[in-house]
Amino acid sequence: MLTVFSLTALAWISRSFILQDLLPGIDDAVIAITGALILFLIPSKNKKGEFIMDWDTAKGLPWGILLLFGGGLAIAAGFSDTGLAEWIGEQMTGLQGLNFVLIVAIITAIVILLTEISSNTATATMLLPIMASLASAIQVHPYSLMIAGALAASCAFMLPVATPPNAVVFGSGYLRIEDMAKAGLWLNVVAVIIITAAIYLLLPLTFGLDLFNYPF
Repeated sequence: MLTVFSLTALAWISRSFILQDLLPGIDDAVIAITGALILFLIPSKNKKGEFIMDWDTAKGLPWGILLLFGGGLAIAAGFSDTGLAEWIGEQMTGLQGLNFVLIVAIITAIVILLTEISSNTATATMLLPIMASLASAIQVHPYSLMIAGALAASCAFMLPVATPPNAVVFGSGYLRIEDMAKAGLWLNVVAVIIITAAIYLLLPLTFGLDLFNYPF
């Protein structure tokens, strides 16, 4: 099991610069499925005539959680493919003229809400270019909005679909979505406050930046 997992992880890491040259068209999903199928082919050492993985065990996996998380990835892809992400970014330009702290707080809240219904990685990938363009439009250093957006995309606490750790916890069966939403709402509010304060107070000190004097 350890060998198969290690080889699968190594294949994921080396896919872009080694495996794609040898096997054009290979992607992370193909690697994952191949690793899973191999488990059905390796004989079990402890149980004669059986294999490491069998269908009875596979049926017990939390397929509902896997489909739920896959739905989050599909929603994020839909945001991008339909132009909804670009439209959201265009609406954000209406924030020009507001106080910078308020802009950061609003953007952080918007990103947190988006990442609750789609994958946090997909949300960050989708919105970071928009954050850079918005920073240019309102004449502030792009790091200010891009870092705020990246941090906010990792603050998905309310729903299982938002991030794999949430799905794992929900899959345990000990929590309901209502429980996660109640606790996650307050965590999201605290996250907005902390991220906004960090961008305004700590970012200039950490990177030695002047947030309002960037050569555009």
